[in-house]
Amino acid sequence: MKNEKGVIFPLTMMFSLLFCLSVLHVLELYHIEMQLAEYEQQSYDVDSLMQMAVVDVKAQIAASVPAKQTGQGTFIYPNGTAQYEWKQGTKNEIKVTIAVISHEGIRYSAEFTVSFPALELIEWKETYS
Repeated sequence: MKNEKGVIFPLTMMFSLLFCLSVLHVLELYHIEMQLAEYEQQSYDVDSLMQMAVVDVKAQIAASVPAKQTGQGTFIYPNGTAQYEWKQGTKNEIKVTIAVISHEGIRYSAEFTVSFPALELIEWKETYS
């Protein structure tokens, strides 16, 4: 019985250390999960900016294509800006380059081709940076 003296304290310290390490690990996982949720929200914001910009560019093209062969401009939205440039390639196709930048600094660029006069998307190429 005398040889077991002093065993409780080291065992308690070992289990306390394991418990603290598991709590720290869970906190780190929570931190990573919160960063992921923030990045997803920013991605949704940029995607919605692009969708709004495409609709607005199509409306701009519809209003000015017979008179103009090219056009460019900037749209300002509550959560970012969009810059666009378009030019008429053939009689029935218009090529558009658009870049969207969110207030968080995420940039999303795309090039697409729309048919005229239907203004339907024919081709879409995108880049993230």
